[in-house]
Amino acid sequence: MSGPPTSKSQRRIATILNGMPAAREQLLVAMEEFGQSFEEEAFIASAQSRDAGERNRVAVVERQYEVLLNWSHELAARGLAEGQRLGVVDKSPNHPWVRLAELGVVSHVTAERLQAAKEMRDELGHAYPPANWKALHEGVVVLVEELDRFIASFARWAADAEILPSG
Repeated sequence: MSGPPTSKSQRRIATILNGMPAAREQLLVAMEEFGQSFEEEAFIASAQSRDAGERNRVAVVERQYEVLLNWSHELAARGLAEGQRLGVVDKSPNHPWVRLAELGVVSHVTAERLQAAKEMRDELGHAYPPANWKALHEGVVVLVEELDRFIASFARWAADAEILPSG
């Protein structure tokens, strides 16, 4: 007989974890459009271009950045909530990534960098003055640097804490 049925949160966590590799790959391919090192000057020039095709190259990066950042935040929040529901995580106030750092799931540096990227993304959501393209570029770089480490640490923790059912 199999274990208890999976919860809606467990299914959503698994869906996000399964979708992240393709979204990450799409972001990396979009970043390559701006040179092997994701050149800031080329990115900003395209963002400010009069040509819609150039601006669309930026839009792909921006969209995948937002998707991956949202999914990462949702994983953290849902994982903590599911851990509380299952009685393996105590309820405690703090941002989800910071809470994961407190639990030793991710480093405090990773938590701080991901939280800063989220806050910057939230600010960009209200207005896009040209000066903010540099901040978006920086946020993308931070996310790419932290994403693999976050996903691996989160997935290992979720499995070890039995937040995600095995099999």
